[in-house]
Amino acid sequence: MLTELPNTYLLSEEQRQFYMDNGYLVIKGLFDFATLYNYKQRFLQFCKGIVDRGSILVVKEASLKAKGMTGEELINKLQDIHYDDVFMTYTEHPRLIDVVTQFIGPDIRVMNSMFINKPSGSTRHPPHQDMFYFPFGPAEKIIAAWTAIDDVNVENGCLYVLPQSHKRNILYPHENIAAANNMYHGIVDPAVTSQPPVQLEMSPGDTVFFHPLLVHGSGANTSGDTWRYKSKQVTVQPQSKL
Repeated sequence: MLTELPNTYLLSEEQRQFYMDNGYLVIKGLFDFATLYNYKQRFLQFCKGIVDRGSILVVKEASLKAKGMTGEELINKLQDIHYDDVFMTYTEHPRLIDVVTQFIGPDIRVMNSMFINKPSGSTRHPPHQDMFYFPFGPAEKIIAAWTAIDDVNVENGCLYVLPQSHKRNILYPHENIAAANNMYHGIVDPAVTSQPPVQLEMSPGDTVFFHPLLVHGSGANTSGDTWRYKSKQVTVQPQSKL
């Protein structure tokens, strides 16, 4: 029998301090199975073309298209999902909002959201900082949330982070890295990326929150499995700062 999760989540002082020190925090089981299942089914509806994509941008990975892949084996991202009636329940989820407001305050706004699919054979996302993509600030009033919908591990290309890299308060130069993906930019300076990463292997419903200056990325999916993992991300900031 499934246990219904409460609508609130109170951070401990230890969790707050860990985030301040390291630039990220993983919360286990923040989302329940039924909620995750709804998001996965919605993604498949977009892949099959049975729902109008509206304002959502559908992104296909070039390397998979060259292999003749189609549908969910080709589409690796839905961008701006907070405009969709189903996906908006993620960005408006009370447990997610509760955690976000404890970090950056109650006056918040969705600035970027996506559903990420990583089929077998998809490429890596090189180390980068989210702040590189954002024409707004300040950084301490921005936070990202990334939720695993399937089991994610090193083999299928889980997220990795460089702990404490946000504390340098530096936005590093990013370059287009064609070998990874034409849409990806990354940090190439070995003085930055040589730090041993922490691989964030996560179970469905686990959610990581991280600072926009934290250096992070993900590996390629080399698992060879037909099953693929999916995740979401939403970035928010106080409306008063816009």
